[in-house]
Amino acid sequence: MLSIAFLIVYSLGRRGSKSLKLQAELARKQYLREKEAIQKSHEHEIRLRDEAQKRYTEAVDSIEIKYENNKDSISHAKKEEVKRMIRESKENPEVIDKILKDELGIRKI
Repeated sequence: MLSIAFLIVYSLGRRGSKSLKLQAELARKQYLREKEAIQKSHEHEIRLRDEAQKRYTEAVDSIEIKYENNKDSISHAKKEEVKRMIRESKENPEVIDKILKDELGIRKI
């Protein structure tokens, strides 16, 4: 009698373990998808940051060159004002392009 009860409990317990294994596998797959999405997002943010930093550096270099080449047409105060505006916008490449175009007449680098 005890062995029959044991077999019934064992078989009922095994039935639940298959669903637990399935749930664990689904959770693992979801984790991997989320991990991949986070990694892609991180890589995209790094690319955007690097691009913004590159444009910032190019913009500052361009201002220096334009200032050296044409000291009479651009005052020191205007140069510093444009550098300040670019420094404040260094995380946004589109704003830097607009500042260079509007303030100095420099098209996209």
